[in-house]
Amino acid sequence: MSLRDKTIEELEEIEEELNEQEEDHGFSNYSMKIEVYKEMYRKLSQLVRSRNEDVQSSLDYVKRKLIYCLIHYGTYLKTEYQKDDYLATRCLEEALKYDKTNPLAAYRLGFLSYKFNDYTKAIQYFQNALDNDHYHKQHLYQLNEQQQLNAHLYLTNCALHIAKETYEKMNQLPQAKTQKIPKQELSPLFISLIENEQYLMRHAFYKVNKEGRTTCSKAECEKLITSPPHDTLLVYFSDRTIMAFFNGKEASLTQDQGNMLSYFLLNSSEDVPATRHDFSVVDTIIPNTYTTNVSRLRRKLVQQGIPSMILTKRYHNETGYYYDGSYPFYIMYRSDEEIEYR
Repeated sequence: MSLRDKTIEELEEIEEELNEQEEDHGFSNYSMKIEVYKEMYRKLSQLVRSRNEDVQSSLDYVKRKLIYCLIHYGTYLKTEYQKDDYLATRCLEEALKYDKTNPLAAYRLGFLSYKFNDYTKAIQYFQNALDNDHYHKQHLYQLNEQQQLNAHLYLTNCALHIAKETYEKMNQLPQAKTQKIPKQELSPLFISLIENEQYLMRHAFYKVNKEGRTTCSKAECEKLITSPPHDTLLVYFSDRTIMAFFNGKEASLTQDQGNMLSYFLLNSSEDVPATRHDFSVVDTIIPNTYTTNVSRLRRKLVQQGIPSMILTKRYHNETGYYYDGSYPFYIMYRSDEEIEYR
């Protein structure tokens, strides 16, 4: 029986089964969850259109979960450990179908369009992201200051790229050889294009530790990975994977694990350990699921030769975890992709 033939109650049971599978087997079911949420949304929308206003809150809740999964996990639908730009594009486009004014989805689509040299599309997405950023109701999807600056620079570069391509095509027309067409002085614009590109490259990544956050280039991140300081933990959200490095040892992390480890390093302490509520963005996390996920993360790090740095403590009648401060660390991630838990 397909999901379309299921009742809402049966779809809720499937969601619960997927959550239990994640807890038991340690792998995420985001691809299947997205399909379940889409079908739940379709059915609940039909009930709302039938003037059944009692289900409006349920529809809003399912919509929040669906949009969250499409934006934050669509990149990893094929595999938990490697990004896929084409899948990300498809999922972000779907997110905009459910939330047309979502600035973060539009921004990331602008970045991907720019990456694929589709400057006309990129202009539309970046402009939409900036136009909607101040009015979107959910802070979770608003742009940070670096993303706002980058969006303006990308917009400028898109226009310059289009102007350059247009001028080159115009000079290839037969009429250009027989008619006196205005000569465009584009050299200063090309210099601006190069300078903007260089700025975006120099500030492409954040490098974060306990002292604060600075921007750097991808090359600087990779140089730090190849020549790391001794006894220093490095967490690198690269263009394709998420890795933890320590004294020549390395561990490949899922997006959830990378986000969780980053949160522990930056935001937890013995006085204020992180509980499951710190990770409940759009849904309540079951206590057993939280402790299981942390246990898997700690076990993976130790198995790969990275010393245990995350300790346990009861806090407000909850199981909490905190970074013990035993080693310095750096977290590196794209300024275009603000990490989830911060």
